[in-house]
Amino acid sequence: MLRITSLFITFVFILFSSSLNAKNIEADYSVEFGVFGEVGKVHATLTSDHKYYMLDANVSAVGIARAVTDDLKERHISKGHVVNGLLITDMYQMIKSFGYYTSTTIYRVNHKKKKVTRQYKKWKYDELIQDRTVTLDYYGKDDMMTLFLNLPKHIMHKYTAKQYRFIAIGADRKNGRVDITLPSEKSLKSMKSLLGQGQEGDWYSTVVMHRKLYHSKQGELDVRIGQEGLVEKAVLKDLVFFGDVRIIKQ
Repeated sequence: MLRITSLFITFVFILFSSSLNAKNIEADYSVEFGVFGEVGKVHATLTSDHKYYMLDANVSAVGIARAVTDDLKERHISKGHVVNGLLITDMYQMIKSFGYYTSTTIYRVNHKKKKVTRQYKKWKYDELIQDRTVTLDYYGKDDMMTLFLNLPKHIMHKYTAKQYRFIAIGADRKNGRVDITLPSEKSLKSMKSLLGQGQEGDWYSTVVMHRKLYHSKQGELDVRIGQEGLVEKAVLKDLVFFGDVRIIKQ
């Protein structure tokens, strides 16, 4: 559960991708994990206008996952500004609590200097036990949440086979790399067998996060997105024993 929270966040904000013109969006999701059933709940909000935006997602473990993860809770916050309809991140924060521990990771972006810093702080009970700040070796305008909200503008030809490489703050720890591949006709057939035929206008992609999300090799997802920009189904690959990870809108 600890390692797939980023996956949950990714799914949720892909689901928001068709609604950026709205000022306030609120949604709830159930997270199911293979044969274990429901393992988490997500409550997400998007607030935006023509100048600024805020994304806020709260993740909590439920059922058996709550006991296994010591009552894990996470909150992801992204704040920034809007340029030509694109969300440009200025700050991305992850807050995590489980058992006696609380931690926060804050990414701050200096667009003028093209620098990103990451501050990590951790508490046991109320005692601060870690506090370190580093400057990352890469710079980006997207974070883990805004990248997928911006995808409809980043990828104009959704039915043409092509590979895309993006940088998302909070993704791959070395360079923020995220790869998205739109499939060839041959690959599309196998993806449809996994994700379903869908309706006319649905489009498919493979997303590689370059993170070991649970026992996957590199966080590789197959995704089917409907005409309105909503994810119809997504599968985290290389989890044969555990089954699929699924997000269901409530």
